[in-house]
Amino acid sequence: MSLLVADQLTKTYAASGWFRSKESAGSGVADISFEIEAGMCLGILGESGAGKSTIGKMILGLLRPDNGKVMFQGVDLYRSDREVRKRWRRDLQAVFQDCYSAVNPRMTIRQIIGEPLRNYERMSSKEEQRTIGELLETVGLAPDDMRKTPKEMSGGQLQRVNIARAIALKPKLIVLDEPVSSLDMIVQKQILLHLKELKEKYGLSYLFISHDVLAVNVLSDQVAIVDKGRIVETIETDRLFHCAHPASQRIVLSSSEYL
Repeated sequence: MSLLVADQLTKTYAASGWFRSKESAGSGVADISFEIEAGMCLGILGESGAGKSTIGKMILGLLRPDNGKVMFQGVDLYRSDREVRKRWRRDLQAVFQDCYSAVNPRMTIRQIIGEPLRNYERMSSKEEQRTIGELLETVGLAPDDMRKTPKEMSGGQLQRVNIARAIALKPKLIVLDEPVSSLDMIVQKQILLHLKELKEKYGLSYLFISHDVLAVNVLSDQVAIVDKGRIVETIETDRLFHCAHPASQRIVLSSSEYL
């Protein structure tokens, strides 16, 4: 059984006011279907406004689809009760593009990473501190960093904190929504390689959303290419630069121009 199955997901955004904005017009999706196996990274590649983040939000339970269903570990996300959703929430985590808006600026790094542990685990303060220190080391930071606040960290460091928080509960699947696009190229590569190491070390599965073919090529096993709200082609990553669909070729070529 697949870890996650998206089956014919459709989401349409209604126009607001006298006209539909360009953003809302381009971000709806139709008949989105894919599967993610345990230990696999599926890349969702597409241009801005193609509907990639809409797909991610529906998978995370943040946006109810108009049609279709999301099956996670055999459970229908949108037909399960609150208690069931709370149980699978620990197995389904996310890392978003804006590392600063994803955290409470008033909290320390210890409080940020410790939040899911306090919600789901019963451990003493000493055990929590030790666990957070280990998580920080796992993502390439120092245990002493737990005393800092977000404003004392660079964007790359804070995104590593968000990754540490995401893996704290040892989830089965992490949705990565443009996790490196706001960082400089050197830091992007470091974090992508680190995500790859974590995937191999812990057997993690990823849904990796990106507009960057290079990033997708580094991390993904398979790529679903999205154009105007539809998956036009799904291809193994090692065949990405030999895609067949005209829209896929355009998307890959336009991203490749910056490599």
